[in-house]
Amino acid sequence: MLRGSSRARLFSWFSAPLLWALLVGLSLATQAAADVSPGDTITAENRELVRGLVPDEIYTYAIEPFPDLLMHIVETEDYPVHPKYIEATAKYACQATVNEDGRLENYVAGQPFPYSAWAQEVTDHACDLSPEDPQFGIKLAWNVNFRWQGGAGFNLPHWGFSNMRNAGAETWRISQGEYRRTYYSHRSDLLPETHELEPDTPIEWAEFFDVKTPFDLRGTMFLLYRYTNGKEDDTWAYIPALRRVRRIAATQKSDSLLGTEFTLEDFYLFSGYVWAHDWRFEGEKVLLGAANSKRRCFPSVLGEVSPTRMIRLGTDDEWRTCRFDPYGAMPMVGEHWQKRLSFRLDDLPQQKGHPYSRKQIWYDKETMAPGLAVAYDRAGAPYKLIGSVGVWSEDSPIPENHGRFTLLGSNVMIVNVQTTSSNMGQFDTMNILDFSIEESRRYYDTSRLKRRGR
Repeated sequence: MLRGSSRARLFSWFSAPLLWALLVGLSLATQAAADVSPGDTITAENRELVRGLVPDEIYTYAIEPFPDLLMHIVETEDYPVHPKYIEATAKYACQATVNEDGRLENYVAGQPFPYSAWAQEVTDHACDLSPEDPQFGIKLAWNVNFRWQGGAGFNLPHWGFSNMRNAGAETWRISQGEYRRTYYSHRSDLLPETHELEPDTPIEWAEFFDVKTPFDLRGTMFLLYRYTNGKEDDTWAYIPALRRVRRIAATQKSDSLLGTEFTLEDFYLFSGYVWAHDWRFEGEKVLLGAANSKRRCFPSVLGEVSPTRMIRLGTDDEWRTCRFDPYGAMPMVGEHWQKRLSFRLDDLPQQKGHPYSRKQIWYDKETMAPGLAVAYDRAGAPYKLIGSVGVWSEDSPIPENHGRFTLLGSNVMIVNVQTTSSNMGQFDTMNILDFSIEESRRYYDTSRLKRRGR
């Protein structure tokens, strides 16, 4: 038996470096335990396994308090970029620059600033983008803006959006409609003949948004032109109650869209002007992402689907085919998640009076596709969770998507954690179709707004 002085000497020796090493070891063991493997199912009982594999606010608001948590962990998949985009990156390497106003100059096609491993390889490391570059954040934001997205653009022949209150307990509106976006310039898929849908076009892309239901919104339409020269967007809206077409000011892009928690800037996690925001790179990290959903939800459950138009409106029961929770919006029930190398960009709006002081956005490094985001209010408090669920084009049930080599969206969601209001969009029949310049001229025309509104 040890006497008091002996015990004291032993404890003194034990408590210095050895005790510290023991505590560090226990801490590291705890961190090591917070990991997942393909085949794991994450529920409320073992949710600690994903702590650190999702953004902290996502864990705090969407995982930790949620009793019905059910996340399926699957193998990390490879999503190779399209050969045409690789060709363009090599052909136009080291030409793009960012001026003092943050606008992109001398860009033609491909990845503007070689950041992805494949891009650095095909450009022989001649102009690798690295964190040492003082413009690293904004250059990475431009890379995201001009990531490979399948070439022609996106066609949503049928989308649905829900408006919810009380943490998803009350769905007070389900809207349905059509949407299309067409890229006019910087088109790698059109090489080697051209990179523009129309010669010398000043348009980067155009989009058309048409609401079919509910009755009070039916006939509401938006037409938007995004330009390549840094000019502010031209945006028009047809409002049935006013029976006229009106312009939307650029500052209204941060306003609520049709009574939802979304702003026009929130789509694709960020769809505003890159040059009108400050960008900070906050590092790379392996996170869980719902990159390739295996679920078939709305509107594919309606049966026959046209690639260019809505066939019929869906019912409320069809809308609820797949469960999204918590908040009636988040993909934490039955979705498939894989570990993905991601990078974080912090978006700081320059606009005075913007509702966000900043937005943390996590992008998939391999594809540059958006994953999750957290927006903060002007006081710096967590404000909104924004997310997306993807589908790999080669696994898509839509034939038009095969051979596009891109992650397509199937769902978007947003949650106001301060009010618990939320919105969720479903459009799992998204496709990538090629439209001619003649058809695009007719489709993206302000006079069409008036004709469609009659």
